[in-house]
Amino acid sequence: MTRSSKALTGLAVAGGVGVGAVGIGVGTILTALVRSALTAAPPVDDGPDHLLDRPRATPERIAVRAADGNPINVLAYGPADGDLIVAAHGWTCNTRHWWAQINDFADTCRVVVYDQRGHGETPLGKTKLSTDLLGSDLESVLQAVVPADRRAVIAGHSMGGMSVLAWAANHPQSVERFARGVVLTSTAAVEIMQNLAVIPEGLPRFTRPLEYAVGRMIATTPMPLPHTTVSPKMAQYIALNTQARLAHVEFCDRMISECPAVARARWGAAMLDLDVWQGVLNLTVPTAVVVGTDDRLTPRKHSDAIAATLEEAGHLHEYLVLPHTGHMSNIEEHDAYDRLLTELLEKTTDRAQFIA
Repeated sequence: MTRSSKALTGLAVAGGVGVGAVGIGVGTILTALVRSALTAAPPVDDGPDHLLDRPRATPERIAVRAADGNPINVLAYGPADGDLIVAAHGWTCNTRHWWAQINDFADTCRVVVYDQRGHGETPLGKTKLSTDLLGSDLESVLQAVVPADRRAVIAGHSMGGMSVLAWAANHPQSVERFARGVVLTSTAAVEIMQNLAVIPEGLPRFTRPLEYAVGRMIATTPMPLPHTTVSPKMAQYIALNTQARLAHVEFCDRMISECPAVARARWGAAMLDLDVWQGVLNLTVPTAVVVGTDDRLTPRKHSDAIAATLEEAGHLHEYLVLPHTGHMSNIEEHDAYDRLLTELLEKTTDRAQFIA
């Protein structure tokens, strides 16, 4: 029996209801979710988005091994002496997630992207997956790609933002050594599963005790998500927004469908008890927070809390709230996102002040 099915059975026993009633509740929730996705307005077909084209330049592959010896696929675009940007993608994505930023910045900047474990060309490895491991892998990447006298703007999206926070929590001495600034994009520091907004509102009251278990089941079940005629509608509902461009929906759907089911499920389980709040407290460099108002996976309440804490500590560079934008904010609103990156680069120095 999986942890998700145990959770559902436990709910049935604790609530004094039969397993059949639990099944009805789960079915009600899943049916409403699929219906909401399939009946939503279609994406806006306004032609291709050329910032999402494959980057023209051939990237440099940088050999990096994690602390446990697992190889990490690291790609570097742009001149070696340019301003350095290091970017960590989110759950079910890969290095393609950053193509808009690579195409915008790689003519003058050094843009380094890498595949998280089990995503893209980085193997899952044998080490038990955890948020601590996300931070450790980022530390390995930074040690390999940031010269001794340089610093980088470090951006993380979703699980990549959690990687940045886990890194800051567990490697506080590295924050000012490697980071001139940080961008936390559509992410969370605590209680991600407890605050999902994927399940539609207005369902019968008896389904409410089951919502957490259903969210957990969706996140941790290793079921393939093939690219089909239906999958773009699901991707748009869950990861983008009701006014998304068709080019963005198709780009994200294809990327998500390529993530191995086992990696998706195991990382989903690893994030169930997320708590990297110490990382927020340890970010002592200018830090921007970005979120879309329609983000269902990491709703705005997460970013509100992170931004408020950073502002109180005097480290908030900007809190960018993007209207009518879903979870894929740096893709959906890449112009605004890239403006923020440009300003952060202009207002910070790449000179290392704390050399290990």
